[in-house]
Amino acid sequence: MITMPDIITNLQAENAALRQRINELEAQLAARHNVASPSTATDPKSCEEAHGFRVLVETTPQAIGIVRLDGIVTYANPAFSALTGYDRLAGMHVTALYFEHDLPLLEASIRTIQSDGVWRGIARLRHKNGHAIPVRVNAFVIRNDEGDPVAMTGTFEDLTAELQREERLRLFEALVENAPDAIGVADFKGDIIYANAAYKTLTGYGDALIGMNGFDYIHEEDHQAGQTAMTRLAEGKPVFLEVRIRRKDGDIVPVAATMYAQTSPHGEAQIIGFLRDISAQKRAEEERFALQQQVIEAQRAAIRELSTPLIPISETAVIMPLVGAIDSARAQQIIDALLEGVAEHRAEMAIVDITGVQVVDTQVANALVRAAQAVRLLGAQVVLTGIKPQVAQTLVQLGVSLEGIHTTGTLQTGVRLALDNDANRRRNGRQ
Repeated sequence: MITMPDIITNLQAENAALRQRINELEAQLAARHNVASPSTATDPKSCEEAHGFRVLVETTPQAIGIVRLDGIVTYANPAFSALTGYDRLAGMHVTALYFEHDLPLLEASIRTIQSDGVWRGIARLRHKNGHAIPVRVNAFVIRNDEGDPVAMTGTFEDLTAELQREERLRLFEALVENAPDAIGVADFKGDIIYANAAYKTLTGYGDALIGMNGFDYIHEEDHQAGQTAMTRLAEGKPVFLEVRIRRKDGDIVPVAATMYAQTSPHGEAQIIGFLRDISAQKRAEEERFALQQQVIEAQRAAIRELSTPLIPISETAVIMPLVGAIDSARAQQIIDALLEGVAEHRAEMAIVDITGVQVVDTQVANALVRAAQAVRLLGAQVVLTGIKPQVAQTLVQLGVSLEGIHTTGTLQTGVRLALDNDANRRRNGRQ
């Protein structure tokens, strides 16, 4: 166990070595200005070491300075000048490098250095342009051979980039924690390493979600989709899928998941996942689908009415003009509409006009025959109008029997027949 005496002994040893290097450096600098002492200038080894130390101090990216006990800066390396923006720091008072409201901290740190021999902490330097420079300070006292403090030295590490990274990290953490979507990190076994607040709320497990396995709350029917997603992630491919999760209270929640794999700073493969509750979206889709079905059904009903219109033309007769092709579905619609119309209007005669039907084949002919037979069961008569010569020829060639169906060449003839039948009915009623 390292004790305080050990620390003091180590610091004293460091100070002694530093004093020696500084003395050598000062001697070398003095020699360059023709004021070097003869003993130092004539010692090749000392000059070589001083030169090496000067190169080290002058080229290091860390700011290094020496300050007398009265606060006057006696040396600053180029990195210190670049950090503070001053071309020459020697001769300045150290307080010029601090903001006025930071001077109490400076004074306290100087007292600590002089009493304890060392001070380490965070401070702010004042740049020549006036902006603040956050720095990490490692300051030491320099003592003479008698052990008395004569100066202070230290290194100043610019923390601007580090603090900016920390600020971005705090901002990112705040964004993630307050994001409306669930965000989580898991290992490749599926165990949850991190979950933001929205994720904990979505699953209902709260803090207990950390350490759980994702397959513990994915709906059983979606496990295969989850395994397929893990395979794709292991191949380095992103995954987009919809799954259902079972909340702690048992509710089933559909979610849209986006996942991708990423390697952690420690080299471990991890899964980053984003989950969004799409319950409202699913309900909206179901409602939209139901409305679409209603619209489609309404359109079908309108088409049926338009494709098989039934028009009353007298008290006892209705007419159904047909236009276009007739398939099996429409043939059944014709029969249904004709029967409903005859029953509703209590018609005695139903006129089916096929003037607008261009093709009459076996299917159409059989549909007309079935319609006539069904109408006759209701006690009404079917009149087929609008038979063109080519249609008549087709019916004969097909051998279709129109027994029980009254036919006329034109719609006008059929209408006149219905009106005459209605007039006769009224005349017989008066008699």
